[in-house]
Amino acid sequence: MILPPMPADPNILRAARVLLGLSLEELADEAKISKRSLVRLEAGNIDPLLSTIETVKLALEKRGVVFLGPTESSGPGLRVHSSVSYGWEDARAEVARKREKRKGSAQKAEATAAGDDAGDGAE
Repeated sequence: MILPPMPADPNILRAARVLLGLSLEELADEAKISKRSLVRLEAGNIDPLLSTIETVKLALEKRGVVFLGPTESSGPGLRVHSSVSYGWEDARAEVARKREKRKGSAQKAEATAAGDDAGDGAE
């Protein structure tokens, strides 16, 4: 199946860069454009040359991004190769574990403080 070309949406280009964990400098270097040009492109503040957009898209595609054109039921988007997303679920799970641990520690501290307050009133 041949997908329609992805329009030049700066939000999608920026999302792809962020998903890959690339800094502006890294993507600009890979695309062989200036960081300033990339910042302006992602901000949508300019009407960039088609060749600049294609250069950035190609650099992202080399990293495993697949740009998707709009369909009848959804707008344009992107997906990444499984090798790029490897470990994302583990990373999200680790963040959730840390959050739960902090939450549990905070609740334990509150319970201890409440117990201390109750003990103060009993004397």
